[in-house]
Amino acid sequence: MWIRADFQNGDGLGPEDGAPKREILKFALVADSENDNENLEKALESAKSLGATFVIGLGDWTQLGLSKDLLVAKQIFDNAGLEYYVTVGDRDLWDSRNRGLDAKNGFNAVFGKTSHIINREGIQIVILDNGDIYKGIDSNTWQMLNKSLDDCDGGLLNKSNVKSQRSKLCFVFAHKTPFHPQSSHIMGADSNEVAFQAREFMALMEQAKVDGFFSGDLHFFAQFQSPANIVKITTIGAVDADRNFQGSRFATVTVYSDYSWEVEDIEIR
Repeated sequence: MWIRADFQNGDGLGPEDGAPKREILKFALVADSENDNENLEKALESAKSLGATFVIGLGDWTQLGLSKDLLVAKQIFDNAGLEYYVTVGDRDLWDSRNRGLDAKNGFNAVFGKTSHIINREGIQIVILDNGDIYKGIDSNTWQMLNKSLDDCDGGLLNKSNVKSQRSKLCFVFAHKTPFHPQSSHIMGADSNEVAFQAREFMALMEQAKVDGFFSGDLHFFAQFQSPANIVKITTIGAVDADRNFQGSRFATVTVYSDYSWEVEDIEIR
């Protein structure tokens, strides 16, 4: 588990009233169901039972991006009774691209937008679309990222060179991680241009001192540090039972009143 020790008091008391710290936010992370809709449904049911107030989805809801498969996945999210925010994975783009359409056409028609900014309890949550392995992050999403990082506590300045009101925590989420200490299956593996974007993306998050970055795609739950040991990175295990050495899983993120936080890796049963 990652715990923000620098936000904790040594006696475990909350920062405001001397009371023991309490949970102020819990949300779930799911990724890579790839048509395993039975396990996706189980993951969302479990997340709800654990007290998650919303869920963030990190892409690859289908194997080939077929509209009929995207519609089934969306129906499962809709039926779960949880607020949800999802982004697109590289697999979700295959069918539209192969038919000569904009790669995001099918996903957008079913789920809508692919990037989101959420603010809860003083926590900045940025869900970024980097699922296109050939194009990476588009210009509008870059603008959204830069604007959102202005509100992080790490010290980026806005265009007027005046610091805006800072978030207590800043989390960023995407389908692909821009960095991994061991795996080459990362953002930019299929394109030199996207590899350059990945390095810029990582540098921006380190400059802003983003507290945590989370991604899917690797089908493996792991935690490690960014290259400069500034950003805590978590890759979320896959919902899909196939091609899954660890077994089907999802994760929850819990934030406490002293703004310490932890990630729990949860097996789907």
